[in-house]
Amino acid sequence: MAHVSIEDRSHQFVEAAARVIAREGIAAATTRRIAAEADAPLAALHYCFRSKDDLLDEVYNFLSRDYARELAPMDSGLPLEESVRTHATRIWRRMLNTPHEQVTTFELLLRRNRLKTQDEVERAAAINRSMYQGWVDSTVAIFTDGARVSGVQDPQDMDIIARSFIANIDGISLQHLSDPNEERSWKLLEILIDSIVFQILKRNAVGEQP
Repeated sequence: MAHVSIEDRSHQFVEAAARVIAREGIAAATTRRIAAEADAPLAALHYCFRSKDDLLDEVYNFLSRDYARELAPMDSGLPLEESVRTHATRIWRRMLNTPHEQVTTFELLLRRNRLKTQDEVERAAAINRSMYQGWVDSTVAIFTDGARVSGVQDPQDMDIIARSFIANIDGISLQHLSDPNEERSWKLLEILIDSIVFQILKRNAVGEQP
Protein backbone atom coordinates (compact mmCIF):
# COMPACT_ATOMS: atom_id res chain seq x y z
CA MET A 1 0.00 0.00 0.00
CA ALA A 2 1.38 3.40 -0.99
CA HIS A 3 2.33 5.69 1.87
CA VAL A 4 0.06 8.73 2.31
CA SER A 5 1.56 11.75 4.03
CA ILE A 6 -0.26 13.22 7.04
CA GLU A 7 -0.84 16.41 5.04
CA ASP A 8 -2.47 14.56 2.15
CA ARG A 9 -4.46 12.33 4.51
CA SER A 10 -5.69 15.36 6.46
CA HIS A 11 -6.83 17.00 3.24
CA GLN A 12 -8.71 13.82 2.28
CA PHE A 13 -10.57 13.91 5.59
CA VAL A 14 -11.38 17.62 5.22
CA GLU A 15 -12.80 17.13 1.72
CA ALA A 16 -14.71 14.04 2.89
CA ALA A 17 -16.15 15.98 5.84
CA ALA A 18 -17.30 18.76 3.52
CA ARG A 19 -19.14 16.24 1.33
CA VAL A 20 -20.77 14.47 4.29
CA ILE A 21 -21.90 17.74 5.90
CA ALA A 22 -23.40 18.93 2.63
CA ARG A 23 -25.34 15.70 2.11
CA GLU A 24 -26.33 14.77 5.64
CA GLY A 25 -25.76 17.77 7.94
CA ILE A 26 -23.28 18.34 10.74
CA ALA A 27 -25.02 16.05 13.24
CA ALA A 28 -24.59 13.09 10.88
CA ALA A 29 -20.94 13.92 10.19
CA THR A 30 -19.43 11.58 12.77
CA THR A 31 -15.74 10.75 12.61
CA ARG A 32 -16.66 7.19 11.62
CA ARG A 33 -18.87 8.43 8.77
CA ILE A 34 -16.21 10.85 7.56
CA ALA A 35 -13.51 8.16 7.63
CA ALA A 36 -15.76 5.88 5.57
CA GLU A 37 -16.38 8.71 3.07
CA ALA A 38 -12.61 9.21 2.77
CA ASP A 39 -12.12 5.44 2.39
CA ALA A 40 -9.50 5.60 5.14
CA PRO A 41 -9.10 4.00 8.58
CA LEU A 42 -10.82 5.70 11.51
CA ALA A 43 -7.52 5.49 13.40
CA ALA A 44 -5.89 7.61 10.70
CA LEU A 45 -8.50 10.33 11.21
CA HIS A 46 -7.84 10.42 14.94
CA TYR A 47 -4.12 10.56 14.22
CA CYS A 48 -4.61 13.62 12.00
CA PHE A 49 -7.17 15.37 14.21
CA ARG A 50 -7.53 15.25 17.99
CA SER A 51 -11.29 15.70 17.83
CA LYS A 52 -14.22 16.31 15.52
CA ASP A 53 -14.09 20.00 16.47
CA ASP A 54 -10.48 20.20 15.26
CA LEU A 55 -11.53 18.62 11.98
CA LEU A 56 -14.45 21.06 11.60
CA ASP A 57 -12.07 23.96 12.25
CA GLU A 58 -9.95 22.77 9.35
CA VAL A 59 -13.04 22.45 7.15
CA TYR A 60 -13.70 26.14 7.94
CA ASN A 61 -10.15 26.93 6.83
CA PHE A 62 -10.56 24.86 3.67
CA LEU A 63 -13.74 26.73 2.73
CA SER A 64 -12.21 30.17 3.27
CA ARG A 65 -8.43 30.15 2.85
CA ASP A 66 -8.13 27.25 0.42
CA TYR A 67 -11.33 28.15 -1.43
CA ALA A 68 -9.86 31.54 -2.33
CA ARG A 69 -6.59 29.94 -3.41
CA GLU A 70 -8.39 27.63 -5.81
CA LEU A 71 -10.32 30.37 -7.60
CA ALA A 72 -9.21 31.13 -11.13
CA PRO A 73 -6.37 33.72 -11.02
CA MET A 74 -7.07 37.35 -11.86
CA ASP A 75 -4.94 39.64 -14.01
CA SER A 76 -3.54 42.71 -12.32
CA GLY A 77 -4.30 46.24 -13.49
CA LEU A 78 -7.94 45.60 -14.43
CA PRO A 79 -10.33 48.59 -14.38
CA LEU A 80 -13.19 48.61 -11.89
CA GLU A 81 -15.99 47.03 -13.89
CA GLU A 82 -13.74 44.28 -15.22
CA SER A 83 -12.35 43.61 -11.73
CA VAL A 84 -15.82 43.22 -10.24
CA ARG A 85 -17.06 41.13 -13.16
CA THR A 86 -14.03 38.82 -13.18
CA HIS A 87 -14.16 38.29 -9.42
CA ALA A 88 -17.92 37.64 -9.37
CA THR A 89 -17.72 35.28 -12.34
CA ARG A 90 -14.90 33.15 -10.95
CA ILE A 91 -16.71 32.81 -7.60
CA TRP A 92 -19.94 31.83 -9.32
CA ARG A 93 -18.30 29.29 -11.61
CA ARG A 94 -16.67 27.68 -8.59
CA MET A 95 -20.06 27.52 -6.85
CA LEU A 96 -21.62 25.84 -9.89
CA ASN A 97 -18.75 23.34 -10.11
CA THR A 98 -18.67 22.47 -6.38
CA PRO A 99 -22.12 23.29 -4.93
CA HIS A 100 -21.57 20.99 -1.95
CA GLU A 101 -18.90 23.39 -0.67
CA GLN A 102 -21.45 26.21 -0.48
CA VAL A 103 -23.95 23.97 1.32
CA THR A 104 -21.27 22.99 3.83
CA THR A 105 -20.31 26.64 4.30
CA PHE A 106 -23.90 27.53 5.20
CA GLU A 107 -24.11 24.55 7.57
CA LEU A 108 -20.94 25.60 9.39
CA LEU A 109 -21.86 29.28 9.59
CA LEU A 110 -25.22 28.39 11.18
CA ARG A 111 -23.71 25.85 13.57
CA ARG A 112 -23.35 28.41 16.36
CA ASN A 113 -27.17 28.59 16.60
CA ARG A 114 -27.33 24.92 17.55
CA LEU A 115 -24.61 24.90 20.20
CA LYS A 116 -25.50 24.75 23.89
CA THR A 117 -22.70 26.23 25.99
CA GLN A 118 -21.65 29.88 25.89
CA ASP A 119 -18.04 28.92 25.28
CA GLU A 120 -19.02 26.86 22.24
CA VAL A 121 -21.21 29.66 20.88
CA GLU A 122 -18.50 32.29 21.33
CA ARG A 123 -15.86 30.06 19.74
CA ALA A 124 -18.09 29.36 16.72
CA ALA A 125 -18.95 33.07 16.39
CA ALA A 126 -15.26 33.98 16.40
CA ILE A 127 -14.56 31.44 13.65
CA ASN A 128 -17.50 32.79 11.62
CA ARG A 129 -16.18 36.34 11.91
CA SER A 130 -12.72 35.22 10.89
CA MET A 131 -14.10 33.29 7.92
CA TYR A 132 -16.10 36.26 6.63
CA GLN A 133 -13.28 38.70 7.32
CA GLY A 134 -11.00 36.72 5.03
CA TRP A 135 -13.55 36.98 2.21
CA VAL A 136 -14.12 40.68 2.91
CA ASP A 137 -10.41 41.53 2.98
CA SER A 138 -9.67 39.78 -0.32
CA THR A 139 -12.71 41.37 -1.99
CA VAL A 140 -11.80 44.85 -0.72
CA ALA A 141 -8.30 44.46 -2.14
CA ILE A 142 -9.62 43.45 -5.59
CA PHE A 143 -12.25 46.21 -5.77
CA THR A 144 -9.85 48.86 -4.44
CA ASP A 145 -7.25 48.03 -7.08
CA GLY A 146 -9.90 48.21 -9.79
CA ALA A 147 -11.23 51.52 -8.50
CA ARG A 148 -7.76 53.05 -8.50
CA VAL A 149 -7.13 51.90 -12.07
CA SER A 150 -10.41 53.64 -12.96
CA GLY A 151 -9.34 56.92 -11.37
CA VAL A 152 -10.45 56.61 -7.72
CA GLN A 153 -7.30 57.38 -5.75
CA ASP A 154 -8.66 56.85 -2.24
CA PRO A 155 -11.77 54.63 -2.45
CA GLN A 156 -14.24 55.02 0.42
CA ASP A 157 -16.68 52.57 2.06
CA MET A 158 -15.03 49.56 0.43
CA ASP A 159 -15.54 47.32 3.48
CA ILE A 160 -19.32 47.79 3.47
CA ILE A 161 -19.47 47.46 -0.33
CA ALA A 162 -17.49 44.20 -0.15
CA ARG A 163 -19.85 42.91 2.56
CA SER A 164 -22.83 43.81 0.38
CA PHE A 165 -21.26 41.93 -2.53
CA ILE A 166 -20.67 38.83 -0.39
CA ALA A 167 -24.17 38.99 1.11
CA ASN A 168 -25.66 39.04 -2.39
CA ILE A 169 -23.45 36.17 -3.57
CA ASP A 170 -24.68 34.18 -0.56
CA GLY A 171 -28.29 35.04 -1.40
CA ILE A 172 -27.97 34.10 -5.07
CA SER A 173 -26.26 30.86 -4.04
CA LEU A 174 -29.04 30.00 -1.60
CA GLN A 175 -31.72 30.62 -4.24
CA HIS A 176 -29.83 28.57 -6.80
CA LEU A 177 -29.23 25.66 -4.42
CA SER A 178 -32.91 25.68 -3.43
CA ASP A 179 -34.22 25.96 -7.01
CA PRO A 180 -31.44 25.63 -9.60
CA ASN A 181 -31.84 27.88 -12.63
CA GLU A 182 -28.56 28.87 -14.24
CA GLU A 183 -30.02 31.44 -16.64
CA ARG A 184 -31.79 33.28 -13.81
CA SER A 185 -28.75 33.08 -11.52
CA TRP A 186 -26.45 34.57 -14.16
CA LYS A 187 -28.92 37.45 -14.64
CA LEU A 188 -28.94 38.06 -10.89
CA LEU A 189 -25.15 38.07 -10.95
CA GLU A 190 -25.16 40.67 -13.75
CA ILE A 191 -27.43 42.91 -11.67
CA LEU A 192 -25.10 42.51 -8.70
CA ILE A 193 -22.05 43.45 -10.78
CA ASP A 194 -23.73 46.57 -12.12
CA SER A 195 -24.90 47.53 -8.63
CA ILE A 196 -21.47 47.17 -7.04
CA VAL A 197 -19.76 49.21 -9.77
CA PHE A 198 -22.43 51.90 -9.46
CA GLN A 199 -22.11 52.06 -5.66
CA ILE A 200 -18.33 52.42 -5.78
CA LEU A 201 -18.50 55.19 -8.38
CA LYS A 202 -21.42 56.93 -6.66
CA ARG A 203 -19.83 56.90 -3.21
CA ASN A 204 -16.56 58.19 -4.60
CA ALA A 205 -18.07 60.82 -6.92
CA VAL A 206 -15.96 60.07 -9.98
CA GLY A 207 -18.81 60.12 -12.46
CA GLU A 208 -18.55 57.90 -15.49
CA GLN A 209 -15.79 55.34 -15.73
CA PRO A 210 -12.89 56.45 -17.93
